[in-house]
Amino acid sequence: MENPRLAFLLAAILLTVQVQAHTQSCCSSDEKKSRTQEHAPHEIQLGSKFAETLLIHKEAPPCNKGPDGLRITGTVVIAVTIDKNGKVNHTHTISGPKMLRAMASTTVRKYRYKPYLVNKTPIEFETVVYLPMDCFFHTGQA
Repeated sequence: MENPRLAFLLAAILLTVQVQAHTQSCCSSDEKKSRTQEHAPHEIQLGSKFAETLLIHKEAPPCNKGPDGLRITGTVVIAVTIDKNGKVNHTHTISGPKMLRAMASTTVRKYRYKPYLVNKTPIEFETVVYLPMDCFFHTGQA
């Protein structure tokens, strides 16, 4: 496919259909509920672009801007787990400049997402956030 957005959308739809098929393959409704709750946190991984469409609150990193100090730029990559209510409940930094990682993680923890629904039920999901940063750190020298 030439259009990456269309390819991504189709992949997200396919993932949703696969999760629904897995849930519906169980025999009883109690089993379905149990399996969905048991496997959902580790099975549902959304692509970063699709997860961005669910993002309802995003904050910029609290970087110092200015001509003095040590300038650090780069993209921090963070794996996040979003709970059923759309709140970030776990972060794990994958890569990025070491001096920016803690600030990036703190910033991403303030993000809020729309709940992701499977069979009209909100579920926990995992995704990756790419946070570009450009910060100045003061060295304390005059």
